[in-house]
Amino acid sequence: MASPAAVRDVAPLHPVYLHQLYRDPAPEPEPLLPSVRRELLFFCRTLKWCILGFIFLASFLVLMWIIFHPSFPLLNVVSASMSPVSFTATAASADCNITLVLTNPNHHLAASYDRMEISLLYASQQVPLSKFHQPRVVQRKHSQTTLQANLSFFGIDLGGGVASAMKQDLDRGSLGLTIKIFSVIKFRNGKWKTKSRYMRAYCPGVSFGFVSSTRSGIFLNPYQECQVYLYSK
Repeated sequence: MASPAAVRDVAPLHPVYLHQLYRDPAPEPEPLLPSVRRELLFFCRTLKWCILGFIFLASFLVLMWIIFHPSFPLLNVVSASMSPVSFTATAASADCNITLVLTNPNHHLAASYDRMEISLLYASQQVPLSKFHQPRVVQRKHSQTTLQANLSFFGIDLGGGVASAMKQDLDRGSLGLTIKIFSVIKFRNGKWKTKSRYMRAYCPGVSFGFVSSTRSGIFLNPYQECQVYLYSK
């Protein structure tokens, strides 16, 4: 049994009430001021419309590029004729007529060709023989145009080496020529048009077979496809 002194040393007991076991919850944050809310809402709406506008503009530009981006014209040598080639010393002469088909493959763009120049070259030496200037050509959308070029040459001085090489080709029964085309081209859709571009086309391997020196040449590769290039001025 505890002594009276030990009982006196024990701390007195105090009653504990229920409301002392809990703390008041943290105060709720004060609501945003109406002006701050309006500014935040305006910013969000502006950002949304800017994003939508950017997406619409980008889609529109891509669509316009797909529709109006011009495809290269197509050019083919469909027929050709050549008379026997005659020589006077180092000069050569022959009648030569070429038929080309120019195709505009664009479904949404018309094309116009200015200052078109068609040249005939002796293929193995790349020596120019004749030149033909084609009047202005205007093509509708997705259409074809036939071009007739008179590339005859008369008394063109080739020099001894080139004349000798051409005679050897004729003696072997064939003569290879190259056609080059240069033009300034524009594409148009209504009032909208592209800036002017240069067009260069190369038609290699235009060959004629000769069975004798007195008979006309036979065009060996009809529908010869040309290589077409476009580049900015």
